[in-house]
Amino acid sequence: MVSISKPAGWVATLCLIGAIGGSTVTRDVHADERCKHVSGTIHSLFSSTGCTSPVGLCTAGAITGGGELDGATTFLAFDAAPSAGLPAVEPAANLSYSGALTVNAHRGTLITHDLGVLDATGLTFTEIERPASGTGIFENPSNDFFISGAITDSGSGFTGEIYGILCSDR
Repeated sequence: MVSISKPAGWVATLCLIGAIGGSTVTRDVHADERCKHVSGTIHSLFSSTGCTSPVGLCTAGAITGGGELDGATTFLAFDAAPSAGLPAVEPAANLSYSGALTVNAHRGTLITHDLGVLDATGLTFTEIERPASGTGIFENPSNDFFISGAITDSGSGFTGEIYGILCSDR
């Protein structure tokens, strides 16, 4: 009989739960006519103009190639943690952060709660966008989507790819 260590057993269990839960959520979302695939590119620059973030982190930019998501964006960080909140294993330059991403599109405004991780060594980031509120075609938004990309413009901005499913009362 093969013995699995407790940490490996927990990882296997969490992976199995995630696979089962993920396929169930995907199936339910695809059946919901309120939902559609989203994709596009976001390009933003760090900005201090009008930045009211308690940690001094704001951006301004735009989404392109995203259809209904195309429009101006702003981000306001609520908090950030050096070492991505894991000081025993991550360099201090890596950050986890949370804030609000606002998308001002042609047919409505979408506000998401953004949860991200920045790898300062690799100059990459990834985020979960959790819809919080919206107007126009983004009324009553739900279902998380994602943004992943790279730090660009000599460290003054970033470019990321948007992907996932967004649901709303369109």
